[in-house]
Amino acid sequence: MPFKIEFSEHFTDKFDCLTELEQSLIEDFVFHFRDFGLKNFIGKVARTDNVPAIDPDRIHKIWWANKQLLWHAHVGYPCWIASRNPYGTYQTSDFLVHFQKFSDTYIALVDYGSHNPFKIPERKMLFRQR
Repeated sequence: MPFKIEFSEHFTDKFDCLTELEQSLIEDFVFHFRDFGLKNFIGKVARTDNVPAIDPDRIHKIWWANKQLLWHAHVGYPCWIASRNPYGTYQTSDFLVHFQKFSDTYIALVDYGSHNPFKIPERKMLFRQR
């Protein structure tokens, strides 16, 4: 099954400014997706609509994340952290890549940043608006 990955202009510009280590870790995610899709990636991969109940913009953020098909994956920067979930087979990290998941075989990377604070990608960052 062929897997396709593309990059928004925003992501490409941001990628060029990252450290070699950050670029390498993101490339690991890209190569993994091209070979295997999202299954069995070392980092946690999740939908972006899991917004904390205390967030004052929770409803809007959930709506936006679902409308734009937003997901994110932890990439291991600056290091991998074991999952706090005893049943989790993944690891987390302080930084993650945001992407639009158009299907199980087609994604587009749109942003990269810290998990804390977690910022949902804005319209100008997207590969394709829905």
